[in-house]
Amino acid sequence: MSANIEKEDLRKTKTRKAIYTALYSLLGRRDLNKITVTDICEEALIGRATFYSYFIDKYDLLKYWLTNLWSENLNILSTYSTYDQIEKASNHFIHENKSVLKNLIYDMDHETLDVLFDFILSSLNLAIVSNDSKKVHPKNVVLSNYCAGGTIFYFLWQVKNGFPEDIQPMNIHLYELINKFQEWDSEEK
Repeated sequence: MSANIEKEDLRKTKTRKAIYTALYSLLGRRDLNKITVTDICEEALIGRATFYSYFIDKYDLLKYWLTNLWSENLNILSTYSTYDQIEKASNHFIHENKSVLKNLIYDMDHETLDVLFDFILSSLNLAIVSNDSKKVHPKNVVLSNYCAGGTIFYFLWQVKNGFPEDIQPMNIHLYELINKFQEWDSEEK
């Protein structure tokens, strides 16, 4: 690989990270629906043309941000072997990022809801994400949508109730429900 290509890739990586970090920083201070592309550009110290060379709009950035956040946390969670350890790590993440989660979820618009819904469906690896709807049993479509919607409203409940510290039973039931949906999906195939 030539030095110019390496330099360009590093520059793109740094720029993408600056945009990603800007969104996270802004979400720590205000609701997503009040954040504009201009705000993100000012926070990342880039021009609008640069932003649009990487992302279509702030919702495209949100998809990228969520995917990276999920990947980072999957790497961390994969080091734990029990639900209790995963539970503690999940709760720690939630409490460390309260303001970001609050500003992302509390007063979400339709586009944000759509991004979150699609992200949850794909991150849970449920049947609905397969693009071949002929192979997806209608029961799994309903269950997948139910689970994704329930997950969003579970986090909304946490936001509205000030992120209660002792929510272990609810999280464990959520994990059990996800596992059951995945079992049903595999039985259909």
